[in-house]
Amino acid sequence: MIAVLIPVLGRPERAQLVIESLLEASEVGVRPVFLCTKGDKAQIAAARKTGASTIVCPFELSGGDYARKINYGVTLTTEPWIFQGADDVIFGEGWDLIALAEAERRKADVVGTNDLGNPLVKAGKHATHSLIRRSYIEERGTIDIPRLALHEGYWHCWVDNELVETAVHRGTFSSARRSLVEHRHHIWRKGSDDPTYRRGQEHYKDDASLFLTRRRLWSTAT
Repeated sequence: MIAVLIPVLGRPERAQLVIESLLEASEVGVRPVFLCTKGDKAQIAAARKTGASTIVCPFELSGGDYARKINYGVTLTTEPWIFQGADDVIFGEGWDLIALAEAERRKADVVGTNDLGNPLVKAGKHATHSLIRRSYIEERGTIDIPRLALHEGYWHCWVDNELVETAVHRGTFSSARRSLVEHRHHIWRKGSDDPTYRRGQEHYKDDASLFLTRRRLWSTAT
C-alpha cells in the first residue's frame, strides 16, 4: 500500500530503530526502502541487516541528494502511495491509517504528517514528511517537471516547502495532524548534531534563495 522511502547517509546506528518503529506502528501494508549512497559501507550493511529493501543508488553523492534519492525510489517501487521518510523519525501508532483516511476525506494527493516539532507543521500549515499519491507524481510531478516527486535543485532544505506549497496551489494538500511521525531532529533538541545534519544545512541560504525564486512558478500560475 505504502512505499516508505528512507534516504540515508552515515547513520548506520539508526537503521534498525526506524524499521522497528515503522513496523510496530503501521496498520496497513508498508514497504520500507532504504536508499543508500555508493561507498557508504557501514550504512548499507546496517540497512540490509534490517531485512528491509536496500537500494544502493547508482549516482555519486552531491547536492540535492535527498530529493534525488526519493525520486529514484519512486521509479523502483509500485505501491500506490509514497511516504517521504527519513531515518530520524519515530512513527506513532496508526500513523498510516490516519493519513490515508485524511487523503480520502479531503480527496488529497499530498498529506502532511505531524512531526511534533515545527510550529507550522503542528498548526497544519506545512509538513516535513508527507504521504504522496503515486498518480499525483506520475500525472503532475513538480510545478515544472512531470513525474518527479521533489525538485532536485535543492541541496537539502526547503524541498519540503516546495512540495507542500505546490500541492496547496493545486488544491490537493491536507494536513493529518493526528498522524504522528515525530522528527527527532537536533534542532528540536530531540537528537544530537552530526555530519549528515551539518551537510544538509551547509547550503541553507542557497536553498532558501532557490525556493523564493521558484515560488513564482506556482504563486503566479493559474
